[in-house]
Amino acid sequence: MPLAHGSLNPADPAVQPTPVAVAYAYLNLGSTAGQAALHRRIAQAAAQACLNAGDGLCAPRAVYEQRACRARAMSGAEIKRAARGLPVIH
Repeated sequence: MPLAHGSLNPADPAVQPTPVAVAYAYLNLGSTAGQAALHRRIAQAAAQACLNAGDGLCAPRAVYEQRACRARAMSGAEIKRAARGLPVIH
């Protein structure tokens, strides 16, 4: 399941997303443990995809942009999961 982000300015729709694949084929998504494992993988992929949001700096604005990017990536992943008929994790 690919996640995407805008690498330079996550709020700029003109920025092309960088996809990050998240493997889930062998997880039992009918179980709580399988859903938790997928959620962790999605969170890790979102963090990786958004590492350079805000130019990768530690300034307050950059930290905000990284968090916003991760939130959008997580939300996008949930939408893709729902579209595929997979359980949605909150």
